[in-house]
Amino acid sequence: IELYDLHEQQKAAKAKEAGEAGEEAQSETKQGSFTSWFSFGAPRFYEGGFEDEMTKREAALILGIRESSPRKKVREAHRRLSMLNHPDTGGSTFLASKINEAKEKLLGAQ
Repeated sequence: IELYDLHEQQKAAKAKEAGEAGEEAQSETKQGSFTSWFSFGAPRFYEGGFEDEMTKREAALILGIRESSPRKKVREAHRRLSMLNHPDTGGSTFLASKINEAKEKLLGAQ
């Protein structure tokens, strides 16, 4: 931990020399180092909105699989997400419909 603190102090000193931009860089450095330490191995999720007409790429992103995934993998991903987002268990009807549409898009395209 001491080595980590020394490294952070060196970064802060360099940022302070840069003036006002240094203050911004220092806060970004602290935030960046926090996320790099605690997000190791964490999955990254699609953060964008939905397109007007679903594409095969978007369908794969929704289900968390590759576009070229086999039918079995598409069904497994659909089932897993459907159970988590089903309207009867408090999930969103909109998300459930998008999950179903994604499955149909990928299974229909293969």
